[in-house]
Amino acid sequence: MSQLKCLEVVDVLKKCANHPSAFLATNQGTQHFLSNKVPGLIAYRLAGRNHVIIAAGVSAKTEHKDTLIEDFLAWVKKKRKKIIAVQMLRDDANILARHNFTVNQIGSSYSLALNGFKIAGTPFMKLRNKISRARRAGVEIKQLGKDLSFTPELESQLKKIDTQWLKQKHAKELAFLIGELGDLNNMDMSVKRLFVGFKEGDPVAYILYTASFGAYQGWMHDLTRRLPDAPTGVMELININAIESFMAEKAQYLNFGFTPLVGLSSEFEIPRVNSRLAQKIFLFLSKHGRFIYPADSQLQYKLKWSPNIVLPEYIAFQDGFSLEGLWNFLKLTQAL
Repeated sequence: MSQLKCLEVVDVLKKCANHPSAFLATNQGTQHFLSNKVPGLIAYRLAGRNHVIIAAGVSAKTEHKDTLIEDFLAWVKKKRKKIIAVQMLRDDANILARHNFTVNQIGSSYSLALNGFKIAGTPFMKLRNKISRARRAGVEIKQLGKDLSFTPELESQLKKIDTQWLKQKHAKELAFLIGELGDLNNMDMSVKRLFVGFKEGDPVAYILYTASFGAYQGWMHDLTRRLPDAPTGVMELININAIESFMAEKAQYLNFGFTPLVGLSSEFEIPRVNSRLAQKIFLFLSKHGRFIYPADSQLQYKLKWSPNIVLPEYIAFQDGFSLEGLWNFLKLTQAL
């Protein structure tokens, strides 16, 4: 139970993590549990009076995960709390199921293998048209640390983009399950990349990419922001520039990350450990839950890049599904 420094967290993730979104462990306010028996960490936050929320996998080698989870369970028991684990891939979900967790699919994640990727051909026609529109509108893409330097003015301009984006979406800043820009002046380019779209010399949009480790090593298409009046296709133009840069560096994957409440299917549920009530709630929210999360538009953006890896992701409740636990999780992420 420790608040590690960011560099220490990154070092553990590089050695042990296997979830595309494991870099979320570096977010401010996230705490870290370590065992004195095996290497690895569990990233968590407290939610309400009774729950501990862990996200984006158990960052440990397969042979060490059971021990790390058992030690974490013992620590949580002393605190008289229950665990909710969200954004778990199937392997971690199965391990948690063995430790008396109720497990349900809660969404899907999407990844694109970059080897040989091209946007040629009919399937990418609309994507190419959007990219061309942004270029014709005079949008220029710059990467921080390469052809763009930090200035206090840039930082202020990006904050204004954040404010306008959230105002347009009528949304709070989602917490815990998305990345953070952090200190632009000291950004570690080995694990964070920032690409910014400019129009007539002013920033109009940006995408933050964070490092992914393990089986899906490469980059996570993480935080996205744009001005309401930014030219059509600006996000697509930023992303194709980033992809070209990552491919030149021989990165293996661009991970688009987790989208809740999409791709739900009975075939992905784990038999005998899932909650029928939770399944019904998530299916209802997938059809009527736009007030919680605007999954449709996010999914459409991801699918236009034709990701070739789609993985179900799970939520797990210690000692059974509870509405209180679900409520505490939604409050923690500011979805409500």
